[in-house]
Amino acid sequence: MFTNVLNGVKTAVGNWRVVLLIWAWYGALASVVVMPAVTWWRGAFNHAVEATTLLGGFNFAVLADLTKYDYVGALGLLTGAAAAAMVLSLVSSTFVMGGMIATISGAGDSRGVMHRFFGGAGRFFGRFLRLLLIGGTSACIAGVLLAVTLAAVESPFADSLSETGSYGLLVFNLAVLAIGCGLFLLALDYARIQVVIDDARGVFRVYVRALGFVVRHAVTTYGMAITIIGAAAALMLGYLAYETVSPVASTWASIALLVAIHQGVLVTRVGLRVSLVAAECRYAQHMAGGRHPDVPDQSA
Repeated sequence: MFTNVLNGVKTAVGNWRVVLLIWAWYGALASVVVMPAVTWWRGAFNHAVEATTLLGGFNFAVLADLTKYDYVGALGLLTGAAAAAMVLSLVSSTFVMGGMIATISGAGDSRGVMHRFFGGAGRFFGRFLRLLLIGGTSACIAGVLLAVTLAAVESPFADSLSETGSYGLLVFNLAVLAIGCGLFLLALDYARIQVVIDDARGVFRVYVRALGFVVRHAVTTYGMAITIIGAAAALMLGYLAYETVSPVASTWASIALLVAIHQGVLVTRVGLRVSLVAAECRYAQHMAGGRHPDVPDQSA
């Protein structure tokens, strides 16, 4: 398991151009929300003397007043834009996953990384979108059924628990939901990989086989995912801790440092996602009885 994880990380490092390409792709997507927000906030701050108060630290009351600039609720506008961006990102993730797997799996031709990435993204988009609908619907249904079952089983004694017991029960329920829904999301990854490797067309059959694969090899498949997702969670907690203790960015130099650190965290998160998919790809190829190759450097 850990060998696959380490090899996945090595593959991501070797394919650093793919990591940067995906980071840039989602950066461009985020700009759909960020740029209008920056323009709006700049106009609001330029006409509000109270905005200088925020240079000394966060003040929610001042921020709430500023969001009513020009009698328009900024938070409502940004929430709508963010919701639209989330829907777009679901479709975009399907496109990106096709390019990522086609590049790092070694499938396809040996032309440049841009050709392999966008060629694979376009070729597998339709099949990956159908897989996303199957896997996403399955995960949602499983989550609802598990939540209802847990609520029914725990309701007789939930009110009698101590505060510590309530927190423990909450952690237990979240773990059960994560494991249950994670089965269908992990199967989605392995189904995508199988579609790319075999150029399979019957996506429902591929997804059902992927479910069986994850169940049969649950220790390794879940273990690889938990290891890399845990690393990503630790990265985000470290970044949040830094944000909590760092002084307010009130100069151009401190703002530039904050932006650089934030983007470094985002690039690392993308790299960890690529690492997980690469580890899953190598494991799926190995368990299928094929050669267990060292995935070549695809960045050339």
